Amino acid sequence: MMGLLGRILFFSLVALSVQAQAPFAASWNFDGNNGGSTNNANVSASSAGLTGINLAGYPSNAISIRLWTTGGLNTGKYVEFSVTPQNYRFSITSVSFECNRSAQGPTQVALRSNQDGFSNNIGTASVSESTSNPDFSVAFTELENTVTFRLYGYAAGDDLGTLRIDNLRLNGTVLLVPLPVELISFKAQRLAQNIEIHWQTAWEKNSDFFDVQRSHNLHEFSTLHTQNAAGDTRALSRYHYIDESPLLGVNYYRLRQVDRDGKFVYSKIIAVYFGEGSPHISFYQNPTSSSNIRVRLLRFVPSDLRLVSLNGQSMAFEWQPLGGDDYIFKTIAPAGWYWIVGYYEGQRVSQKIWLSGL
Repeated sequence: MMGLLGRILFFSLVALSVQAQAPFAASWNFDGNNGGSTNNANVSASSAGLTGINLAGYPSNAISIRLWTTGGLNTGKYVEFSVTPQNYRFSITSVSFECNRSAQGPTQVALRSNQDGFSNNIGTASVSESTSNPDFSVAFTELENTVTFRLYGYAAGDDLGTLRIDNLRLNGTVLLVPLPVELISFKAQRLAQNIEIHWQTAWEKNSDFFDVQRSHNLHEFSTLHTQNAAGDTRALSRYHYIDESPLLGVNYYRLRQVDRDGKFVYSKIIAVYFGEGSPHISFYQNPTSSSNIRVRLLRFVPSDLRLVSLNGQSMAFEWQPLGGDDYIFKTIAPAGWYWIVGYYEGQRVSQKIWLSGL
């Protein structure tokens, strides 16, 4: 039989394991806007972005979206939303929402995520003119980086048919054990024929080493350099590495931080352009939607640029690569004229564009 000390130890361990996790929920209610929120300070939620589709309005505190494909699933048309842990690991267990459609709206929806490069469906559901509540199970465990989902509508009767979405919910748990490294900066810049990479940590615990990794397409990364970590420190630590043989075109860099127990986590991805030719910014369409700004860049990467209103106000934007020198920018900036401005080796380059809003 278990003695008193054993029972006390057992129940103490159970209590600790229960306390080490906390549930969280992220919500997108679409009450006149696309903002997201969470009920746990250790997880943040993005706004819901629209790519390749248009906002038709917010009827009855839901979002109505049109310009869906009339054929099969189109990977260029989706609603995108993300959650990010704040210095903790988290797990995601489900994504649910309410939906219905107009008579000519999309009859199918599918959910995908960045965990496999948006390659496979997590789940699919049929959509009718009556409200339904698709609920997809998700098994993402102990993740340390942003998880992004894309919701696709397709098989519409007409591209002006609408899909209505409400009460978008994401559920999961947070593992309340701090990560072993707090990375406070990660930057890269071109210096003559090299690219110099710098990063800093605010503190480290049980950290073993960093791999500096590079890619030309965001799909395949190779390790260029391994840097020993400080290990255990509460002080600021600085690191740098010089890539002496950068690729022509865009170089994408990330860090792979590995702990002494073999666990690892990736940093955000940064990009630096390396090549010849005059710096240039061009648009495929002008005017265009704020959520679907297709841009071609030469000698620039998106992080080099600013989106500025005519009165000089900087507007936040997100971006994703399309391959080569092409990108999609998206912003919640209201309709109007804007400048996209970049500086390359002291030279200012800018292009004016009319954004029609979401």
